[in-house]
Amino acid sequence: MTRAIPDLLLERFRLNELPEGTFAAVAREAAGDPLVRARLDALARSDADIRERYDGMLARRVPPRRRMMRALVLAGALAMAVVALLTAIPYTIVPAVPDDDTRIKGGGRPALAVYRRTLTGSERLADGDVAHAGDLLRIGYVSAGRPYGVILSIDGSGAVTLHLPPLGGMSASLAPGAMTLLDSAYELDEAPRIERFYFVTGTRPFDVAPILLAARKTGGVPAALPLPPGLEQIAFAVQKEARK
Repeated sequence: MTRAIPDLLLERFRLNELPEGTFAAVAREAAGDPLVRARLDALARSDADIRERYDGMLARRVPPRRRMMRALVLAGALAMAVVALLTAIPYTIVPAVPDDDTRIKGGGRPALAVYRRTLTGSERLADGDVAHAGDLLRIGYVSAGRPYGVILSIDGSGAVTLHLPPLGGMSASLAPGAMTLLDSAYELDEAPRIERFYFVTGTRPFDVAPILLAARKTGGVPAALPLPPGLEQIAFAVQKEARK
């Protein structure tokens, strides 16, 4: 019964990113089912492990140009206090949720997510949201059963950056299940207009070099990359504006 709630939905519950009605439904499920609370506890422990590994890294001064840096930590502990206060709420089954979680998890397609660091933690961006030079972004993906993948981006000047795998070569082995965050954060530079991220997946290992070559030959920031047969792709864009 508890597996009817996707892990990604529980993660968004912990980050208080769900619509009010959906949040209340998940809260009722958590209050009445110890297995759901155990899954929430596991997510909290995972966040704590990340914080322990990377605590203090974000205080370093970041050079003005883009570079890879240590992982940022997504906010999460606050939602656990909410669950603790809901133990008296009657048990009810969470209804089907026809929102983006259903499309990401149930639609069978891979997905990209981009989080931006804020003064209080992080926020999840929507496709097409505005970002600025100096913003620190962390990329996540849902593999949707695809075992191998590559994540790269192209900025408004045509520069191509490889995010996964970090050293090129062959495609990375993707983690199954819910949202997986890359270990490194990414700083936006001053390249204008748009930055688009591409998540390329396949059922077998594939060479990264042709993907990077295709990206560099586009001469811009296309909506989709020309790819060899047998590969799929998802794109995610941020609109870049100068800070005032």
